[in-house]
Amino acid sequence: MAESDVIFVNPFAVPDGRHGWRGLGAPGDRKRKWYTVLQNEFVLVTALVVLPGERSVRHTHETGELNISYIGENRPIIRWNPPGVPHGGLPIPTEAYTEPPSVLAALGRVSASSPDLAAVLSSILDRQVRIEEGFAELTRPQPGLRVAIDVLFPPFRTTIDDPAYPDKRTITGQWYD
Repeated sequence: MAESDVIFVNPFAVPDGRHGWRGLGAPGDRKRKWYTVLQNEFVLVTALVVLPGERSVRHTHETGELNISYIGENRPIIRWNPPGVPHGGLPIPTEAYTEPPSVLAALGRVSASSPDLAAVLSSILDRQVRIEEGFAELTRPQPGLRVAIDVLFPPFRTTIDDPAYPDKRTITGQWYD
């Protein structure tokens, strides 16, 4: 095959050895079907099918990852996971959002001189939080089958660092599990 040849691949018809399951060695709901769609010296493209209720494991990529996921019919989400940034698996716990002390102090000063204005500003801040929560809900995958396309770049190194796996490990190439 020449370097300039166009390649068409049906990911569900790739030969044995180019598809399998990930997450079988981890407890809980972490299983997903993978298909090697394209692998050469420039790119590694993996199609993943995630069954309802299943999720990935937390991992990073040495050179980053371009991810195209479908959160419903005709609802693609395109995400760049920068090099070394953990993604997948259960979210890393974060503390609940609280207004910075400077904002709280300003609201206190406004409240002392103009309670009506303070009420309006508090309402606006509450609305902002609700809008951000609503946006997060809209971009969260819906229950059901999910399809994702992951694109990795040389040297194709993935590090798995998830509490579900006993040891942190680094894989070069396709992730077999």
